[in-house]
Amino acid sequence: MAYHDPYFSAIGAGRHYKGNLACATLDNLGAYDCVLIVTDHSDYNYAHIVHEAQLLVDTRNATQGVESPNIVRC
Repeated sequence: MAYHDPYFSAIGAGRHYKGNLACATLDNLGAYDCVLIVTDHSDYNYAHIVHEAQLLVDTRNATQGVESPNIVRC
């Protein structure tokens, strides 16, 4: 599991989980089974992310206007 957020360089442990994750790069998105969008920062090139990801689940409608069979919008 990995995450990327331009505003948080690390996620620490919480009450119910052991996070302790460092922010990953966006260089190798195709290596992940799924990319999950949980916030819609304007910093991202979503068309590029869709192109690189094997499967992308968009919970924020960040990929509006981008068409691809690997997008699941919910």
